[in-house]
Amino acid sequence: MTAESHELVLARTPEHILESLEIDRSPRNIRTCLPPADRDYFDRDYRQAMARATEELDLSPVNDLLAHWWHIARMKASGEYEEVLERAALIEKTIERGEYAPGRPLREVLAERAAELGIELDR
Repeated sequence: MTAESHELVLARTPEHILESLEIDRSPRNIRTCLPPADRDYFDRDYRQAMARATEELDLSPVNDLLAHWWHIARMKASGEYEEVLERAALIEKTIERGEYAPGRPLREVLAERAAELGIELDR
């Protein structure tokens, strides 16, 4: 028997991907919703988390990993990931020129983002 891919090869719009992620948070769907370039990284991380969970009899590493990759898939589908990278590059250039980089404190930005996602941050 040969191993066959379980992925459907469909041209999916970002809207379809975002909808799919809201409906199905399974490892297989999260992986399918990731850009192809990220899937090997997901596979590696998932296998490591599963091994750790097996060793420790604790699924927390798997749940944490799936939450992380779910957010990555969502951010990449919505374009938010690239926007964050572009903003970071602009800020880095500003700082390298010795100029003041205006903005809000990181803690404030993270708290706002966590609230949007329904996540409670440690204080």
